[in-house]
Amino acid sequence: MSNKGRYSPAPKGGGFGRMLGWTILVLGMPLALLAALMPSNEYQATLDIDALDCDGLINVAIFAIPTLFIYGAGFVVNAIGWRNRAKRVVAIACAVICVAVAANLARAVIEDGKQQAACLVR
Repeated sequence: MSNKGRYSPAPKGGGFGRMLGWTILVLGMPLALLAALMPSNEYQATLDIDALDCDGLINVAIFAIPTLFIYGAGFVVNAIGWRNRAKRVVAIACAVICVAVAANLARAVIEDGKQQAACLVR
C-alpha cells in the first residue's frame, strides 16, 4: 500500500524553541507565585487589622498581568499539541496557574471597589 495522497506527519524538531518556551515558563514561576499569593489588603493580611489599603489593586496587578500573559500564551501554545502527553501536562499546569492568578486579581478588584469610596474621602 502506498502513502500517496496521505498526509505525512510534521517533521520533528524545534528543540531550541521548545527549550526556550519551557525556560520562560520555569523562570516565570516566582512571578506566578507572587501574583497568586499577594494579598489585596496588606494591612489585614500581615497585621490582622481592618485598616484601609489605599494603594489600590496595583500591588496585585503588577504581578498578575504579566503572569496572565506568560502563562496564557503557554496554555495556548501547548494546547495546540494536546495529544502529546508533555504538552497536555504543561497546558493544564498553565491553565491552573491562570485560574489561581485570575481569582486573586478578581478578589483584589472587589476589595478595591469596597475601599475606593473611603480612600477618596481621606
